[in-house]
Amino acid sequence: MVCAETALAFLNRNKLLYLDMLEPIRRGSAELLYAAGDGVLLYDRLAEVYMLGADTRPALDAMLPLMTGCTILTGHQLWYKEELAARFGFQIEQICYQSAWMEAQPPALLPFGGELKLLDRSWAQWVYDHYSHAFGGVEYMEGAMDRGMLGAFVNGQPAGFAGFHIEGAIGMLEVLPAYRRQGIGEALLRGVVSLALSRDQYAYGQVFIDNFPSLALQRRAGMTVSEDILFWLF
Repeated sequence: MVCAETALAFLNRNKLLYLDMLEPIRRGSAELLYAAGDGVLLYDRLAEVYMLGADTRPALDAMLPLMTGCTILTGHQLWYKEELAARFGFQIEQICYQSAWMEAQPPALLPFGGELKLLDRSWAQWVYDHYSHAFGGVEYMEGAMDRGMLGAFVNGQPAGFAGFHIEGAIGMLEVLPAYRRQGIGEALLRGVVSLALSRDQYAYGQVFIDNFPSLALQRRAGMTVSEDILFWLF
C-alpha cells in the first residue's frame, strides 16, 4: 500500500510545481503507485495519464516498471525526459511552466464591457470550430462544458471562452480576433480561476515556455508562474 501522507509530503514541498498531481489526489481520481521522500508516481484514471516527480535515479528506477501501457505522461524534472521518450516511444513533447492562483482570496472579476456565462453542450461545436489549438474533437469539448466552461459575451455576441482540461488544468482560453486587446482574455482567466476556487479545485494551468503573451497574461491576472519546468510526452 502506497502511503498517501508520504506522497503529499513530497508534493507539498514544491506545491506550485506539483499542483497538477495534487488535483487528481484531491478529486479522488489518482491511483498512487509509488511514494517516497525522493519521488511520487501516480496514474490519473480520469485523464488516463501517468504523472511523476523524481528527484533521484533510484526513485525513477522504482517507478519505471509500474508504468505499464504508458501512452501519455507528465514529468516534473527534465533530467529524465529523453530517457522516458526513448523508453516508451514518444514522438511529441510539450515543455511548460506551471501557473496558479496562490492567494487566499479569489481574484476580482475584471469588467470588460460584457458578461461571462457558463456554456452548455450546445456550444461544443462552436467552441471546437473557434479554438485555435483544437484537439480531441467535439466530444472533448462536450466534456469541457460538463467540467465548466465560461463564455465571454459582448453585446450578446460570443467573444471568447475558457475552461478546464480533463486533468483539471485551466486552458482552452481563446478570444476571437475581433475582440482582442480589450481585456477579455484576462477577464476569462480571472473568471475560471474564481470558478475553480468556488468548487474547491486547485486553480492552475500550464503555459508553453515560449508562449510569452500567455505568460504575460498569467502574471497580469495575478497568477504565480513557476520557475521550474514540467513536460508532457505523447
